[in-house]
Amino acid sequence: MERIPFKDRVSVFDNLVNASRIEVARAGKAPIVLTARIPRNMQDWAVSLHTMFSGIGVPEDEVLFFVDRLLVLLTSCPERRLAEYEQTPWWTFIGAETRSKEYQTLLAQGLTRSLVAMRAQDGSTRSVGYILLQLLFGLLTLGGFDRLLSGPTNEVWLNPWVSYLQQRGVILQTGVTVQQINCGSAAVTAVTVKSGDQVRNITADYYIFALPVEIMAGLVTDELKHFAPSLAGLNQLPTRWMNGIQFYLDQDVPLQHGHTLYADSPWALTSISQKQFWRQTNLESYGDGRVGGILSVDISDWDTAGILVGKPAMHCTADEIKNEVWTELKIHLNFGASEVIQDQNLLSWFLDPDIQFPNPSAATNLEPLLINKAGTLQYRPQATTEIPNLFLASDYVRTYTDIACMEAANEAARRAINGVLAHSDSSTAPAPVWPLQEPECFKPMIEYDRVRFQLGLPHGPRAA
Repeated sequence: MERIPFKDRVSVFDNLVNASRIEVARAGKAPIVLTARIPRNMQDWAVSLHTMFSGIGVPEDEVLFFVDRLLVLLTSCPERRLAEYEQTPWWTFIGAETRSKEYQTLLAQGLTRSLVAMRAQDGSTRSVGYILLQLLFGLLTLGGFDRLLSGPTNEVWLNPWVSYLQQRGVILQTGVTVQQINCGSAAVTAVTVKSGDQVRNITADYYIFALPVEIMAGLVTDELKHFAPSLAGLNQLPTRWMNGIQFYLDQDVPLQHGHTLYADSPWALTSISQKQFWRQTNLESYGDGRVGGILSVDISDWDTAGILVGKPAMHCTADEIKNEVWTELKIHLNFGASEVIQDQNLLSWFLDPDIQFPNPSAATNLEPLLINKAGTLQYRPQATTEIPNLFLASDYVRTYTDIACMEAANEAARRAINGVLAHSDSSTAPAPVWPLQEPECFKPMIEYDRVRFQLGLPHGPRAA
């Protein structure tokens, strides 16, 4: 983003704005607002994590247990994380089954469904636990982890990016469908594509596939599996739905300066009030000029019955989805005498067009989301495959970032490019990739756990 020019600014990177808070909204209860603190040692981290989750309605002994589980993760070696925690569902690791409804709703389910569209009962502890910790690290350290764009995505990022690529000689072809990957004994020989009624083969030195996992899985033939065995398990990778809806408001409703998580909402909602971050955007220049605010909402659970409609989102019409989400927002944000969400303030709405409606009772999703179900890491390939000119750049590839998001896709693309550079013996410096950072104070305990793991011992007690 720092290399993409943008108008009077240095680059697109300058269009990022820090959010300062996270709000956890609960039906019929006051919201929880999390702000930044800066722990400096192991004791600080233990106290900060405990303080963060205290007072949210979860019994104190269960808060202490949950914090202990996080400290176990923080003091476990990478080898144990891969061998044990990859196979263990998050729900099991944090002992949710035998704990209170509040514990299950706020700590087990609320943090996973809303952030990564993942059921706590299924998600890998290695993925869910360590990504959750990364989010907490960002929240508890200076600067925070949450940055948003300062205007509509197309205007402040994607359109300038396309222009930059075209200026550098990149030819972008839209409306093209990949039909087949043609492979010989040593390399990909061509890709068959269709554009309109025309079918043709595209040949190149190297092929990088930045396709969603469900699309790529459909292109992997038995021949490809033979030459690249790491692609054989793509159809074993599970996906779920996580799609958005926007509400256009007459009067702006800022909420908190950051994301709002609706921890006990049936459809696992998260939202962001856009105008406070869109510093370069005049909403009056869009549409009929009446819009005063925009509330963007993600729906992360499409399988649970809603409060109003009584059925899962994937079985609803577009109008039913809108009505259910709006109702869930009102139930969570209109607390006490405060009526934050008002029907008369809603001008219009827009549902993600990837949700398709072939009939009123069956919806399909053109862009489902990879989920990190326990035990599925074995099916995820590296960006560099066994075929020397075939590379992968998508969020199902093995990366440090690990979960399905733009950052993971970006890292996968860097790894793919590095594969091309290595294979072509290029003198160009490889693109950097960055391991996830953890507080230095936990490293001695991680090394201690590595010794225990190598001796076949379980995770042991932590030093005081």
